[in-house]
Amino acid sequence: MKRHLLLPLLVLSLALAACGISEADIQLTVVAAETNAVSTAYVQLTEYALANPSATPTLMPTATLMPTATLQLTPTTSTGTGTGGGLPTTGCEGMTFVSDVTVPDGADVAAGTAFTKTWSVRNSGTCEWTTGFQLNFSHGDQMGGPSSNALVAAVPVGGTANISVELVAPATAGEYVGHWAIANAAGTAFGYLYVEINVP
Repeated sequence: MKRHLLLPLLVLSLALAACGISEADIQLTVVAAETNAVSTAYVQLTEYALANPSATPTLMPTATLMPTATLQLTPTTSTGTGTGGGLPTTGCEGMTFVSDVTVPDGADVAAGTAFTKTWSVRNSGTCEWTTGFQLNFSHGDQMGGPSSNALVAAVPVGGTANISVELVAPATAGEYVGHWAIANAAGTAFGYLYVEINVP
């Protein structure tokens, strides 16, 4: 940048010298011109940086696997289409949410009350769910539930099952949401469920 400014500044200096301006005035003029050029460059770089922000990575929560309890499972062979809020998945392991069987989203549950949350889900993958599969607590409010539940019966491809977990409403009033994940025998989660209650 200074090379591009050198010739105009030299011509300006000579013109000012011919007019009888002192060398100190010429130096001040040159310094002012350099300062303006640098300020302009900084403004342009700042505008570019604001127009092109860099991406910020987002960390995803991970599940903790600790087998401790038994999953209540009622397999069926229905292949109908459910109308739940879950997302269908594809591949060997896949799960589609069918419906909330008990405790609909936002249900009022009295403080300290034990309750059973049951979801109806479909095996929408291409592999059978074996008894090595588990329902694991993922994140949010655990509400006294176990960290992990093992499936007690296999669920065939296309079959539906009711999956339940025993919970206790917290003692303090408020809204609570607990997230759970179905994981294969290797511990890889592939199906996600949640329970949402309100303690009045």
